[in-house]
Amino acid sequence: MRLARLGFVSVLGLLPLLGFGCSDPAPPTPRGAYFMNFADPGASCNTRGHSEALGEVSASDRVRVLADGEQGAEIDCSVSGSGTFKVSARARNNTEVTEIRVNIPSIGPEATQEMPATGNISFSSAETVGKPFVSDPANPCKFWFVPESEQGVSPGEIWVVFECPAMKESQYTCELRRGALAFDGCGS
Repeated sequence: MRLARLGFVSVLGLLPLLGFGCSDPAPPTPRGAYFMNFADPGASCNTRGHSEALGEVSASDRVRVLADGEQGAEIDCSVSGSGTFKVSARARNNTEVTEIRVNIPSIGPEATQEMPATGNISFSSAETVGKPFVSDPANPCKFWFVPESEQGVSPGEIWVVFECPAMKESQYTCELRRGALAFDGCGS
């Protein structure tokens, strides 16, 4: 009886074949957009009212959401959960020198203006001289979805409206009136 002679096959030579077709797809590029009205409610605010935007988003339209790196935008975000979601996002417009940071500990699709989710926002712009205004924890920002709109939240994405009745910087208090933000391609 003759035994077949087995040739030596290098394990290292097989590695490229073993990995073929098994690589994970590249994660999606985070994208973001926001629009907000920074308001001067009177003597308590040291910054004049102004509007700021990145991309094009409103309560009713999500026209243009910029990818991280597009037109000087820096986008970083996470939308995780199921049923209720935790949102952490940052969008910086290097051209206009504006930045928004958003933290919503818990938001579900049922959030309405009457029963909003709460969270906080930090915002700075050229108008605020680069000083960040931060929402007051005692009077947090409110986030909700407009009924019968395409707004919503799911793993990796959110489109929501918001307002912040008390944005503080030192002894000054201003407001963010009815704004909108949209993020997608977010990690979870």
